Amino acid sequence: MNTVVCAKTNQDIILIDQIADSGEGEVWTTNWSRMLAKIYHHPTPDRFAKLEVMITHQPDDPNKHLNHYSFAFPQSLIKDNQGNLIGFLMPQITGGIELINIYNPKIRKSKKLEVDWHFLHYVALNIASIMAAIHREGYIIGDIKPQNILVNSKALPSFIDTDSFQVKHPYRDQIYPCLVGTDGYTPPELIGEDFHNIEQYIYHDNFRLAVLIYQLLFSYHPFALGNWEGAGEKPEQNELIKQGIWIESDHHLLTHNQNTIPLNIVHPALQKLFKKCFNEGHNKPHLRPSAEDWFYGLSQGVNHLKVCDQIDSHVHSNLENNCYWCERKSKLGADIFALPTGIKSTSKIRIKNTNNNNQTKKNLIINQILIAQLHHLHH
Repeated sequence: MNTVVCAKTNQDIILIDQIADSGEGEVWTTNWSRMLAKIYHHPTPDRFAKLEVMITHQPDDPNKHLNHYSFAFPQSLIKDNQGNLIGFLMPQITGGIELINIYNPKIRKSKKLEVDWHFLHYVALNIASIMAAIHREGYIIGDIKPQNILVNSKALPSFIDTDSFQVKHPYRDQIYPCLVGTDGYTPPELIGEDFHNIEQYIYHDNFRLAVLIYQLLFSYHPFALGNWEGAGEKPEQNELIKQGIWIESDHHLLTHNQNTIPLNIVHPALQKLFKKCFNEGHNKPHLRPSAEDWFYGLSQGVNHLKVCDQIDSHVHSNLENNCYWCERKSKLGADIFALPTGIKSTSKIRIKNTNNNNQTKKNLIINQILIAQLHHLHH
């Protein structure tokens, strides 16, 4: 076992098991309850200056009252026995699986997960509330991707790899950039750019958030499926993003086929948000809906969901008379929300329980926004 030292308290920390190793560093379990240690292979002064800002300025966790960590934020720097800074402590996220496991029908079926459309809406709503809290503290997430978000069985997400966030020093003109990005989630204006030399803004994260929410509600990437109606071969995904060509774009170069899902199955408020982000927001990034906009839209969507009269695992909008998932199953002979053998649907129970929780969370978000606005006015 290796022993390191907490820079905040000077207490010893015992590294127990190494659970991850990347080009950047190693992640270890520790003898401290629910805490992991990340030890860098090549520590630099800038990295620790960035971490010190994050340790001092923690976002409010919207799920703290549930004893849940919504983000694995740095808690303290770590030193070796010679006093050199080598890494940091962060909360250990337990019981979560990567986001792709729940929105991809084939994967969730293979893992025997009970996931319906209500669950997916609620995960999206929680992601929006967490991102709103992170943005209110002045952070840009940057590398938003399914691998960096873990979700538990209660539809509560947790953001990991937070030390890659873009951090702006609150008192100095100093920006510690997010150095990494992921294809498919990078907004059009940043594709091909060098992240080392770019200051990112909330509207860049807003594009990434919209992609994630679309994947959760429709099971595929908005710039992926569809019949190509343009000249030549269908462009690669990055090129489609750069040109603003998606399944519901005004270009009409990608059209629906039997595998795609129409936008009108989601609540009208959500339809508007998707179009505002990917159409109007393509050339005017500042028009992209914020995490708070998505939270309110998803709140409306969740509150208008009902369980199908025929199949309990089918959840659809109560604004529609017919169940879209039943129609799709009849047409294609495949059901993306079919439950694994031996698993019983809990849709009715969850919809009843979470409607109350949703209103509580909405009130909490409103209060946090008002507090942030008052804080801004006083400073």
